[in-house]
Amino acid sequence: MSTFLTLILLPAVLAAVGFVIYRLVVSPALRAVFWRTFAGYFSGVLGYLFIVAFTVAASLMAFNTTFFAANLATLDQLSAGFPVLLLFLVPAITMTAWADERKLGTDELLFTLPAKEVDVLLGKYLATLAVYTVALLFSLTNLLVLWAIGSPDPGPIFTTYLGYWLVGAALCSVGLLCSSLTGSPAVAFVLGVAACAIPVFVGDLPSAAFGLNLPSGFFRSLSVPEQFRDFTLGLVPLGGVVYFLSLAAFCLYANHVVIRRRLWAGRRAGMGWQYAVRTVSLALLLISLNVLAGRTTARADLTAENVYTLAPITKTVLDEVSADRPVTVQAFVSPQVPRAYAAIRKQLVGLLREFDRRGGDAVTVRIVETEPFSDAAEDARAFGIEPREVVTVRDGRAVTDSVYLGLVVTGPGDEVVVPFVGPGALPEYELTRSVRTVSGEERLTIGVLRTDANLIGGQGDWQIVRELELQYDVEPVSPDGPIDAEKYDVLLAVAPSSLEEQQATNFLNYVESGRPVLIFDDPYPLTLNPTGTISNAPRLPKPRPGGMAAMFNQQPPVPKADEGRLTRVLDALGLRWPYDVIVYDPYNPYPEFGDRVTDEYLFVRDREDTPSVEELNPDSPITAGLDQVLLFYAGSVSPADGAEEGFTPLLKTGPGGGVIEWDDFARASFDPFAGGQVFIPNRDPQGDPTPQPSVLAARVQRPAQGDDKGVNAVFVGDLDMISDLFFALRDDPNALEQGLAFDNIAFVLNAVDVLAGEEAFLPLRRRRADRRTLTAVEAATARFLEEQREKTEAAQKTLDEAVAAARNRFEAEREALEARDDLSPQAKAQLLAAAEREEQRRLALEEERQNQALRQAVKRAEDEKERRVAAAEGRFRAYAVALPPIPAVALGLFVLLVRLLKERRDLDPERVV
Repeated sequence: MSTFLTLILLPAVLAAVGFVIYRLVVSPALRAVFWRTFAGYFSGVLGYLFIVAFTVAASLMAFNTTFFAANLATLDQLSAGFPVLLLFLVPAITMTAWADERKLGTDELLFTLPAKEVDVLLGKYLATLAVYTVALLFSLTNLLVLWAIGSPDPGPIFTTYLGYWLVGAALCSVGLLCSSLTGSPAVAFVLGVAACAIPVFVGDLPSAAFGLNLPSGFFRSLSVPEQFRDFTLGLVPLGGVVYFLSLAAFCLYANHVVIRRRLWAGRRAGMGWQYAVRTVSLALLLISLNVLAGRTTARADLTAENVYTLAPITKTVLDEVSADRPVTVQAFVSPQVPRAYAAIRKQLVGLLREFDRRGGDAVTVRIVETEPFSDAAEDARAFGIEPREVVTVRDGRAVTDSVYLGLVVTGPGDEVVVPFVGPGALPEYELTRSVRTVSGEERLTIGVLRTDANLIGGQGDWQIVRELELQYDVEPVSPDGPIDAEKYDVLLAVAPSSLEEQQATNFLNYVESGRPVLIFDDPYPLTLNPTGTISNAPRLPKPRPGGMAAMFNQQPPVPKADEGRLTRVLDALGLRWPYDVIVYDPYNPYPEFGDRVTDEYLFVRDREDTPSVEELNPDSPITAGLDQVLLFYAGSVSPADGAEEGFTPLLKTGPGGGVIEWDDFARASFDPFAGGQVFIPNRDPQGDPTPQPSVLAARVQRPAQGDDKGVNAVFVGDLDMISDLFFALRDDPNALEQGLAFDNIAFVLNAVDVLAGEEAFLPLRRRRADRRTLTAVEAATARFLEEQREKTEAAQKTLDEAVAAARNRFEAEREALEARDDLSPQAKAQLLAAAEREEQRRLALEEERQNQALRQAVKRAEDEKERRVAAAEGRFRAYAVALPPIPAVALGLFVLLVRLLKERRDLDPERVV
């Protein structure tokens, strides 16, 4: 249907444009009227003043404080107010087009020319449109500023300016019509402002305005800002083009009717009614065309990454939604968000509009602008959507913003709530997955094995469980009894090395059934040992039940199956996994974090310096398209002898790494509060290099043969990679700005989908939009931040030196006391104790004084950084505002100079004083 409508509407648009071009080529009178009107506008200083005022106003709007706060190299701030700006520019251009002709009495002379009235009308219209185009061209200096301070996407820049031109083309016809109604340019200007305000502000009317019961959003769909919005996203929608050309065509025909009124008197009765009927008929025809255009999804996506071109799976999902079983998408979105969330908000809103158009009557999209403490906020809270409190610094003060970016997708008998779409999320994936999940299809079931990792149940589910629940039915699976192999489409087992004997047997029976299983185990599970001691490693016994009470009661811990080696399960899978060997790799792509990143932090990513090693397997659907994955203290996995076939590495380290044996990694210590002996990691464990990169995760596939039912599994030698940390990083804009964007979540979801046979969403997880920011501003800000850090470190160093000096002073006094022979040992001890108390008092005072000085120094550095950032932004803004009017002023002065020289040349030399 959409293609059929496109085949109807596109030729109509091309025919209208072709007719205007044809008349311009074949009609000398049209060209004469065009040049006369166009040159007349620039014959005086008024035209240049309007252009200068327009370019300055556009620059002020484009590069306002919100522009720098959003940190996006776009023209969004100008686009937001551009239709309102044209309310004053367009009437100023068109007010003299007909009014001056009537005022000077030259209109009758104009119509005595051997030309058709339509040519005269088109000449006037094209001349005013050309003047507007010249003004728009002068504003292109904004792009020079934008490219100087940022890295904009050329596609959206082009479509935005195309939208500017189309909006102006439509409103010029409105202003021209108003100019034909009066002989006073001032009145024509006022009428033009009032008339242009109708299509600009009609979208603010409620659906029940004038007592009408209209569909929601009816008036909004008729407004200029609504039709213009897609152009700002990098799209050229056929519906928007039809809307603006229809508005221009209708107003031009109404203008034609007005200028023909002079022929009605004394010729025919009832001509007014006849033209009224014609005008209404044309209006109905154009409305019908716009209704058809609203039903088509034809549009050109010119963004660099085709952000708003829906993926094939998304189109399939939307097409499969039945109008009898509709889906409703409600998006609770803050109208204004901090800079770090501006890009994801824009992308989310743009995709929601695409879903609304593509879904037709089967998918209803509601974008609810949600302010804190509003009714919309209460509705969001009822769905479990809470705002994220984001602290930003504005004008030197910390300000807390409440950000709503949540989704509620409701279908027949099912509902999915995405509480927050963070900066690192993939909006199209979130929307497509949610729509498909609620559209009526039966969900697959993921079983989560209960182990000591407490992934599900206990004090709280891990976030990976809540993420899986957005697509699957997720159920806990007890290993205490037989596991129903037919009930679960995939079994997720995290830390199965902690299972007891019978539990391990039940798990082994499931693995031997050939059903899909995803296993995460870890020689040193950092997530399960947050205190710094090692108590949940596979090599160590299970912690004593009952904590400290168990130590006094001497209650022995429950033994692990296979002593934690996972021997039988690994044999069934055909794998080797040394349960007490830790992999290291010295590769660190984030040197700015210094010693906080150890060699046991494994950054798995394709490296330019080692193209021969494929750290992320590009041939596996699980890892294809991923950028980087982070693992902590992981173990290596390899195929058992004779089981190489069917073993597919997924994640590898790079060359130059190795392994650390347990005895080198951990050392024993005694902690009575932890139940006696504990193990803690060594600060600098010594490892042994390995000749080949270590495999950290692998897929194992073996077809069924006879009694062997085969294997379909993924084994990962690290469980920390699915911890809640990576969900926090995904939603943290500061982490993303530092490049800490990891694909751990995508890796796990891909693995589950591939094992479950649901590979439709894999391409969506690979789609990413580049965040085009103000690179020059960021560079200046980074320099100021570095200077602030250096000042803070210098202040901290001063504090440390003062404290060290005070301690050295006490040590000197103590040594002097101990060296005295005239005092008894008891007197020495008393004097030493008194000196120690006095020195501790002085040390405490000195530390407090130095800490206060440190706080003041940090505050001064922070304030100075904010001032310098504001000054840099102000400097960029000054350039942005000062540059655009220069070409217009220069052209005006040049034309004035040429005119003066011509006048002096034409004057009699004897009359020149």
